[in-house]
Amino acid sequence: MKTDVPALKRFANLPAPGWLAVSRGAGFGLAILLGLNLMEVFVHSTSAVENWLTDLRPLSQPMGITVLAMASTSLLMFGMRPALPGPVQFATFVFVAVFTGFCGRELWQISRIESEPDRTMAMIQPLGILMLFAVSAVGILAGNSDTARGHSSWIAIFVSTILTILCFAIVIVQSGGLSDVKPAESVPTVMVIGGQQAANGNLSEELSDRVTTGCRLITDKSGDRLLLAGSSETLAMQALALESKVPEEKIDVNSESGDLESAIRIATASTKDQSDNRVIIVSHWFELARIRIAAKRDGLQVTAIAAEQKHALFSQNLRVAREVVSLLKSLCEPTIAYLLNSPAGPAN
Repeated sequence: MKTDVPALKRFANLPAPGWLAVSRGAGFGLAILLGLNLMEVFVHSTSAVENWLTDLRPLSQPMGITVLAMASTSLLMFGMRPALPGPVQFATFVFVAVFTGFCGRELWQISRIESEPDRTMAMIQPLGILMLFAVSAVGILAGNSDTARGHSSWIAIFVSTILTILCFAIVIVQSGGLSDVKPAESVPTVMVIGGQQAANGNLSEELSDRVTTGCRLITDKSGDRLLLAGSSETLAMQALALESKVPEEKIDVNSESGDLESAIRIATASTKDQSDNRVIIVSHWFELARIRIAAKRDGLQVTAIAAEQKHALFSQNLRVAREVVSLLKSLCEPTIAYLLNSPAGPAN
């Protein structure tokens, strides 16, 4: 039987199905996220087991680093060339299955939460990450088939990559808005993070919600000291705390905090002389995910509590969108810091 070589060449030059480009883009996006997470582990010595995507316990720290590194490499190879050799394709699918399994375990644990709103919010992150891995798995399984052969659109792959990273940040912010369980014993510090002050010099409703929540934690004996971190608004925050029956000797004010990360550093500095590094941090729900990430980098044992809102904030949807961008910047910071501070190579 004579083989039609020109026909085979024409078949090879055909465009690949659109779903394959989407799958490759999801693989690229997950590879980037895993790589950024791995860089954070190296720069800040955080846990590779309790990573951004899921909780890999009972794996050890070295095994967690191995899983992050090999999964990132495998997905990157799939994004570059979907028709992987058999052993590489199998290994890539195994790593996808590992993350899928741990996300499934997390969903099962969340299903036991009694409160329906809390259960729904907590499910957003593992379910969203599970779907991203599922999109990649479709391409990994079918990458070697004849129907998937051809040239994928790099524009479609790029758009899919950006959407994967963006969707990851959105589900992290949304699911992270659930408050942590308050510690059974009193912690040394309850910190309230400042924010935008009203134009007339009074506290905005945003700050009133945060300070009121922090004061309630002090009066409920959940914390021993109230730390108000911000800039010019801290004096008004202190006045409200005094009105809320918090003793003056239990209130500390720091007006040198310009943003969330600097507030976390203030909280870290306040625990250096103490053997107990536990701290409760109060802010609005959409900032809690970034608070947890920043606190882990500084070695704080943080309990993030969402401020009890009386009403939705003005332009809250816009503020949530800005927080998604801020979270993405925060995820990239360890890699940028490593590249900027990495030692230069030997001089020629």
